[in-house]
Amino acid sequence: MWREAAYCLNMIPDCIKTSNLSLRPFSEEDADAVFAYWISDSDWERFNASVPASFTLSDAENFVVEMCARSRDMQPNWAIVHQNVVAGIVSLVFEEHQRIATIGYGIHGDFRGRGFVAEAARTIIDLAFGKHVELGKIRAHTDAQNIASIRVLEKLGFSKEGTLRKNQYVKNELRDEVICGLLREDWVQRGAT
Repeated sequence: MWREAAYCLNMIPDCIKTSNLSLRPFSEEDADAVFAYWISDSDWERFNASVPASFTLSDAENFVVEMCARSRDMQPNWAIVHQNVVAGIVSLVFEEHQRIATIGYGIHGDFRGRGFVAEAARTIIDLAFGKHVELGKIRAHTDAQNIASIRVLEKLGFSKEGTLRKNQYVKNELRDEVICGLLREDWVQRGAT
């Protein structure tokens, strides 16, 4: 039954409007914006293992191509857009056999502290749980040093489930990774929309 539901995951719309944001698929035209915010945001590089230390426009183009190529059913992702400017990303990866999804997000420093990443992530969480009744949990992994990301997860109702010690290799060092989870019942209890 989950297998059949997985093919319907595209029921989460490609384009979504929230109070302050538009969420939409990336397009190849977004490479310049991605490049601009990655090279000017040291936190983005600091906490993201996949961002090379000397990020180039070619890296940004490759990132955008990868986002465009991902399956909208099993690995949907959205550009977070504020006032026609690409400000970040929110994504899901569904693990159909486990009935779990993993959420990821990032926002450029110029847009932090305004609640945008929480607004985008909450919208995607609500749609994922709301449209997929067999989805039992959404989890997130974050660098243990990324206090802002941990606060976003707490604000969204996630519980810290553990710390994986020296679990990720980022910028020439092994770092701890915090694992957080939001169960369907916790989502319902917090007042699912």
